[in-house]
Amino acid sequence: MEGKDGRSTWLELRDHPRIVLLCLYANIGALMYGFDSLILSLSLSMTAFLETFGSLVDGAYVIPAYWQSLWNAISQIASMLGATAAGPIQDRCGRRSAFLGAACLSAAGIAIVFTASTPGEFLAGKIVNGFAMGLISTAGPTYVSEVAPLQIRGIALSGSTFFFNLGCLIAASVALPRMSMSSDSSYKVLFASGWVWPGIILLLLPLVPESPYYLVMKDRHDHARHMLTRLGHTPNQTPTLLNAIIRTHEEERRRRAQARGTSFRECFRGVDWRRTRIILYCNAMAQVIGSSFIANAPYFLLQAGMSSSRTGMMTEIGIAFGIASALITAYAMTVCGRRSLVMFGLGLSTVLYTVMGVAGCFPGWPPALWVVGIFLELTWWVYGPAVGPAMAIAGEVSSVRLRAKSLALGVTFNNLFATVWNVIMPYLYNSDEADLGGLIGWIFAGLGALMLVVVVFELPETKGRTFEELDEMFAARVPTRKFRGYTCATEVGVRRDVPKGGEERGV
Repeated sequence: MEGKDGRSTWLELRDHPRIVLLCLYANIGALMYGFDSLILSLSLSMTAFLETFGSLVDGAYVIPAYWQSLWNAISQIASMLGATAAGPIQDRCGRRSAFLGAACLSAAGIAIVFTASTPGEFLAGKIVNGFAMGLISTAGPTYVSEVAPLQIRGIALSGSTFFFNLGCLIAASVALPRMSMSSDSSYKVLFASGWVWPGIILLLLPLVPESPYYLVMKDRHDHARHMLTRLGHTPNQTPTLLNAIIRTHEEERRRRAQARGTSFRECFRGVDWRRTRIILYCNAMAQVIGSSFIANAPYFLLQAGMSSSRTGMMTEIGIAFGIASALITAYAMTVCGRRSLVMFGLGLSTVLYTVMGVAGCFPGWPPALWVVGIFLELTWWVYGPAVGPAMAIAGEVSSVRLRAKSLALGVTFNNLFATVWNVIMPYLYNSDEADLGGLIGWIFAGLGALMLVVVVFELPETKGRTFEELDEMFAARVPTRKFRGYTCATEVGVRRDVPKGGEERGV
């Protein structure tokens, strides 16, 4: 657990309290996303919500599958548009502006959802809030990757998985005690609690310094030096850090001397296409392991025949698994790196969903429902190792000048993938549609196995690499499986020595 200068990762965390707090702030977007992704599924289990937005069918209130699909899918499309807009917004106005815009839009979207009385009005609120989710989901990792020191960058980027699960846990904690209530407040309180997160963002935004990388990109070097000081770096460290940022930026500028600007087209050209491809794979990881399916677990289990009390218990246990998984993964990344953890997570996902699929082949057998429910909740364990390190890689492999746009493409792709699943999912598990039950496990088992093959050939190990070193390695077209042991000629403050065994050590 040592950095390139031999210092412990935990010492780096202790010595950079301001940066740690800023990384926590930037990950509020992941918490908002986790909270928002679960409240709809939980609301669908509330009698008052069904009576307000559903229709009476055979003596019971039911929300048609097409409205469920629209609420989920259109929200994801809005998130996709927000993520796409985040790239130009961040490059033109800065990272802090993206936080400001996302918080204001989210507050407005929640207000529309809170006051909605028809499915169409509810959809309008989901659209506005969805755009905000896409915007902040892109701004967060961009900011973290640019302010976090090398030794803690991976942990900070993977922190989004912890915050996503924490958001789910908070949503479940607010909703589950209100499941038996028959008044409108049962679900309105759940939606209103979402105002806390944009409120925190707006309250603390004046204390958040702008990214030094953005300021250097705008040739505001003096301002960048001041921001490095505000980040907690000492006067002796600031010149070295600023020179490294300037050098990385100038090197990329020279390599793109023939290119005009930093349009999205540049992300699909030459070496940057390989980097963009990796970011797309990493952002697809959550959907490959069934994130949309897991988020709909409460409603799925109710449709499968499990009681509401047992469904609530299973949901809280699953979210606790996800939080524990994220914390364990944060430690494991300092030891094992990113690539091996992603492969482990995908392998575990494939096994768990295979068992679920087998159980789904016996729908009339009572223990089979418990097997499906238990293994569905066990998949929360997969989220940490599969998604956390993948998000770290996504935040590290992009070039500095294209980071905002390439990460925007990644989040956009994730939302596009999620849109497809959110349209399909209600038709797969609703009792009045395909009613596949545990057989859905076979779908995600196949996706996990396929992605595992892609990871072997495409996802590099980025642990311990500076942005300048990664630039050099991608320019040299280093094969994926040789990233870990490659010796760079680049020197940024310290020199990298790679002994024969391929292990890294700081000098």
